[in-house]
Amino acid sequence: MTTHAPQAAQAVTLPTTLDEAVAALTALPAAVPVAGGTDLMAAVNSGQLRPAALVGLGRISEIRGWQYQDGHALLGAGLTHARMGRPDFAALIPALAAAARAAGPPQIRNAGTLGG
Repeated sequence: MTTHAPQAAQAVTLPTTLDEAVAALTALPAAVPVAGGTDLMAAVNSGQLRPAALVGLGRISEIRGWQYQDGHALLGAGLTHARMGRPDFAALIPALAAAARAAGPPQIRNAGTLGG
């Protein structure tokens, strides 16, 4: 059995605003944006992906929320499965909340995001 050790990214940027994230991704075209990282880490651990740089999106509050406006749900890509499983969200979108509550163990639900 061959084991592939994940290779660390050469640069990690942790922006706190959407504008900073766009600037980082523009400055580092080879960078991979990452929010929850569950799918990304599976690809890294299996040797399918070796990112040269990462831009972490987890600190950007602009993409972590949701709102219900004019009869439409506006969901941020950084919205976690755990947040979608809460009662206030479930009252508005029960099917998505149920799916989010089934998205693996608590560690995955706390880190995993709607947009990946």
